[in-house]
Amino acid sequence: MKSHVTEVELKLRDQKLISLDSAKQEILPSNSGFYWIYTKLDINDFLLSPKPNNPTHIDFSNISSVHQNLKHIIHKGEDEYWCVYNGKGKQLRNRVVAEFSNTKGKTGTLALSRCFKEDDFKLKYIICNAPESPNGISIAYESLQRDLERAWRLNNGWPLLSRA
Repeated sequence: MKSHVTEVELKLRDQKLISLDSAKQEILPSNSGFYWIYTKLDINDFLLSPKPNNPTHIDFSNISSVHQNLKHIIHKGEDEYWCVYNGKGKQLRNRVVAEFSNTKGKTGTLALSRCFKEDDFKLKYIICNAPESPNGISIAYESLQRDLERAWRLNNGWPLLSRA
């Protein structure tokens, strides 16, 4: 798994941060893969967030309070974007969009637009089974879906808003 994490990490380093609108245009509906959400917001912005009405939405204040000052959580640097979440999706574009939507559904999501503006966040992503894409790797999603997200976190630090 370490070699896959390294390959993904190299691809991420070469990518520029993009907006949600750009991700919607670049990621095809059939793409499967992994995504990372970055922000320049401070942890205090998350700590002061209101509690969600939908129990499937992440409670930013609670999770930030639990994760605050822990050694292996990714921390904000000086005027830099920092990774606050990473995830995966068989239908990657739909999953990324759902992280911003204030959905009424039963599927867990960040629902970032509930408390913040889309412009507060940027993204990076990796598409599986797409070696020809600058953001792609040749490895099948099915062989990575169980472990890559967690292995990346163990290697790079735990994003502030990631629960499990």
